[in-house]
Amino acid sequence: MILDAHTHIAPPELRQDRRSFFAGEPDFELLYRDPKARLIGATDLVEYLDANRIQAACSFGFPWNDDGKTRLCDDYVLDAAARYPGRIVPFACVNPLRGRQAVREAERCLSAGARGLGEIATCGAGLGPEVRSGLAPLAELAAEAGVPVLLHTNEAVGHSYPGKAPMSLEEIYQLVRRHPRTRWILAHWGGGLFVYHLLRREADDVLANVWYDTAAGPFLYKPDVFRRFLNIAGADRLVFGSDYPLLGLPRYLREMDAAGVRGPEREAVLGGNLARLLGLGEGA
Repeated sequence: MILDAHTHIAPPELRQDRRSFFAGEPDFELLYRDPKARLIGATDLVEYLDANRIQAACSFGFPWNDDGKTRLCDDYVLDAAARYPGRIVPFACVNPLRGRQAVREAERCLSAGARGLGEIATCGAGLGPEVRSGLAPLAELAAEAGVPVLLHTNEAVGHSYPGKAPMSLEEIYQLVRRHPRTRWILAHWGGGLFVYHLLRREADDVLANVWYDTAAGPFLYKPDVFRRFLNIAGADRLVFGSDYPLLGLPRYLREMDAAGVRGPEREAVLGGNLARLLGLGEGA
């Protein structure tokens, strides 16, 4: 069973006229002003799943500054999950800087069947104090609901690219530490946080409820990151996420082949870990 933890879909209004959504949304414009940056709908996503023999994918909208846009995209994701049951696993995507409005929207979506929160990303603001404060009630809500939070993270060094947020490993670590009941999926290999599972003290306890996804990894890391991760953090903590439509499964399979990830380890990364995390059976 193959499951994809990290995909994006957008309603037709957004796909047809993305420029009309730029006003007041600098993060969205940064990521999507290039017309080559793809926006896809639910049907496109299911076609990708079918073509690659992927059973199901977690999918979400965008963390808008505007509450109306947030609801538009969340409703589209929830409707897509209803139209494609067992194939699209809906997550509620909110902006933590929206405070109480974000919490209410997350509550609404969870009541309507969302299976997680995410991808929560604040590209311009990073993970500064205001963002962590806004994330706190969302993290506690997710813990109470028994669903994970998929959080955008990225490495603090290296080349720059659109969407690379200002954040440190210390900020990510302290956020997780303050919410030990919350199950976190740290996108994009957790910005490298997994290395600290090597520490003798504390880190394994603090990171006990943390998983990491592979989204956009081929653009960021050498293929050997798979083997290094598995040796350090273990095969039960990594979940396949494609960031589709940015990248698709075949690119990741080549990277796993190059890293020698096979057998039970490969099965765990490609689906087993996410299935256990979300409580998904063979019928998703």
